[in-house]
Amino acid sequence: MSDDTNACKQWLNEVNWDMIHEDAVTLYLEWGNNNYRDAMRSPVTRSGEYSVYFAVDTWEEPKVVLMRMDNYGSTILCSKKLPAELSRKLLDDIKDIKGILELPSYIKEWLIAELEK
Repeated sequence: MSDDTNACKQWLNEVNWDMIHEDAVTLYLEWGNNNYRDAMRSPVTRSGEYSVYFAVDTWEEPKVVLMRMDNYGSTILCSKKLPAELSRKLLDDIKDIKGILELPSYIKEWLIAELEK
């Protein structure tokens, strides 16, 4: 885990910007919680498949995490602290809920700008 933007950049070609943590858990870990006939969201059933995606971790100080999810669980590849103003806005918006959450649009915009530097 790193607060180094360069650690995140090496994974950018694999990032699924549409993946959210809840969907990754459903696809990779909760096979009984899927509609196996749904072509858009069919569950992962083979070893070796994975998704790389960004999420917000609010368990401690809010930060953006780059996660890799496979059928064995998730791994945090890198992390980046949020600026104070974004942390405050996020915590106000989510009413201080703790967890791994979807990127709000304003954090996604900030993150993309950071990664383009």
